[in-house]
Amino acid sequence: MSVYGMGSMFSSTDEQLKNFVKDGFACIGWRCEDKLELYEILNDIKIGDIIYIKSLYHASKAMKVKAVGIVTSELKRQNTHQGYENCENEIGVKWLNSSINKYIIIDDDRLKERKGSLFAETNKDYIKEIISFI
Repeated sequence: MSVYGMGSMFSSTDEQLKNFVKDGFACIGWRCEDKLELYEILNDIKIGDIIYIKSLYHASKAMKVKAVGIVTSELKRQNTHQGYENCENEIGVKWLNSSINKYIIIDDDRLKERKGSLFAETNKDYIKEIISFI
């Protein structure tokens, strides 16, 4: 099992979490041609992995954890949900806790990476904290 952190804000102002939870999926708001490195991470996500939705603002070390779920289907290269037709990705997720809104203070050398749309979580202390929210 692997753990991934993912943002849910598209275009810096358009929050997607309610739609993700309602329809049981997650996606990133980038096309493959624009963010190939994110699609390489998406390709690694497997059924049974954990995804958590987070936000981490540029001047902050406090990462807000919004929701945690378990992956139920692997990456699709198209999105079947209304309003997401332009996204080139979709992952099925069973959201186990979608109203967390708790902060974790980030003090590691991956701070910049954590502020992006998607990353593989490797810090064991943070993984324990994420799992505690389930």
